[in-house]
Amino acid sequence: MIILPNSLLAATALCSALALPAAAQEATGRVMSGDLGIYYEVHGDITSGVTPFLVLHGGMGTISGDFGDLLPVLAEQRPVIGVEQQGHGHTGGRDVQVTLEVMCNDTLAVLDALGVQRVHVVGYSMGGMLALELGVTAPERLETLSAISASQNQDGMHPAIVEMNRDPGATPSPEALELMPTQEDFAGMQAAYADNPDGPEQFERTMQQLHTLIVGDWGWSDEELVAMEVPTLLLLGDNDFTPVDHARQMAAKIGAQLAVLPDTTHMSIMSRADWLAPMIANRIATAVE
Repeated sequence: MIILPNSLLAATALCSALALPAAAQEATGRVMSGDLGIYYEVHGDITSGVTPFLVLHGGMGTISGDFGDLLPVLAEQRPVIGVEQQGHGHTGGRDVQVTLEVMCNDTLAVLDALGVQRVHVVGYSMGGMLALELGVTAPERLETLSAISASQNQDGMHPAIVEMNRDPGATPSPEALELMPTQEDFAGMQAAYADNPDGPEQFERTMQQLHTLIVGDWGWSDEELVAMEVPTLLLLGDNDFTPVDHARQMAAKIGAQLAVLPDTTHMSIMSRADWLAPMIANRIATAVE
């Protein structure tokens, strides 16, 4: 599929890799956010003075799994910071529930530890939800916001997906099956948990927590979206989890640019780097005019 910044001293307690050399081109590390070490990657020189991208993966995803095609293209434009959220990829889990608020805290802890005040955030699916949460609760940290395949709330998702979320034991309709990840997709996601600090078993625990999140009371009121002042781009496929009509309504409330990619699903949109990257670059360029 989710902000109170920690101090730099506390945040750097876990990993000496945070002492990045000034000209570092790639680095990985962990930042302590409360009781959990949050995994991050840096691609490029974040000390260059150029506002970096912040990329936020989707539910059950990882930085490389979701941004494998797009990240190298973005890194040609400016530095990129990626964060793997609670219970995902290289970040262990917590006994407490995954929430958008908690993920915001964790994400901002990484930015604070790296000394990064503002970013161009690009989030996919759950990461798009997290990007919108940052836009509502911490707009001062964002230069622009690009949310890929995200909705305003659960009811804004495709009815077949909503039905599956609310009754996971039910037999999926043919319409729902066309939208859902394949067995091969799930296998790829699960393989990314081989190096999770809590073991590959974290995959199932995270999946259960994300189901609790997605069927819960998440989302933003019309008033919150109208009040959001971050220059925003909403991107989705024409056969996505979020119907085009819902995205159009969201864009009108935010005053956002809207891009609908043809012949594109929720699962294929992140492979469209040659379409996504120039639209994200245009959002940044038009935001500073």
